Amino acid sequence: MLLTRFDAAALVPVVQGRQPLLVHVERARDILNILDLRRAYPKLRFVLVGVSEGWMVADQIAAAGVPVIASALNDLPRDFEQIAATQSNVGRMRNAGVHVAIGMINEDETRNLFNQRQYAGNLVALANVPGATGVSWGEALAMLTSRTAEAIGLGGEIGSLAPGRRADVVIWSDDPLQVTSSAEAVFIDGVRQPLETRQTKLRDRYRSLEREVLPEAYRR
Repeated sequence: MLLTRFDAAALVPVVQGRQPLLVHVERARDILNILDLRRAYPKLRFVLVGVSEGWMVADQIAAAGVPVIASALNDLPRDFEQIAATQSNVGRMRNAGVHVAIGMINEDETRNLFNQRQYAGNLVALANVPGATGVSWGEALAMLTSRTAEAIGLGGEIGSLAPGRRADVVIWSDDPLQVTSSAEAVFIDGVRQPLETRQTKLRDRYRSLEREVLPEAYRR
């Protein structure tokens, strides 16, 4: 009774395989349950999101050809669906042949979206930790860009630099996976975007501390 006619109409392209279905799932058993839906709806195009315990069923995910957008560094069991969380999750899934991208999944992560490239850099560093499984620098960058676009069916438009694709480009001051690097230029559809923000205005305003340039309240 909760499914309206308009809800049902919106699901038609999903069931027909014309639109991908993103499913937030963390526990290994739940991941397998989602994969089993293909038996009833063989045209479904799933994208698994979150997938903290994906390493436990990585072979099944790879065999199903289902892409994953995973939390990069879940390593604590914040709830019963993530008891087997490990920082090696992304690397292990990748080694099993899963098409993995990384994203900011839950509410706490999306508040700190600017940390996403730091997390990708941490996955590279994991490759040097004994007993851990990380990824290469190139893999980590792809997981932030082209892999995410490919997972949602937009790989031919965004996520990589190639003729005919959208001219969305960021020029970094240094390694984009290092937190000390900053964006020096941003282009969206080929149009350069202003980088001025309230923070940069405040920085410029108070860069000089001569008394005469301070607001009146600071001169008393």
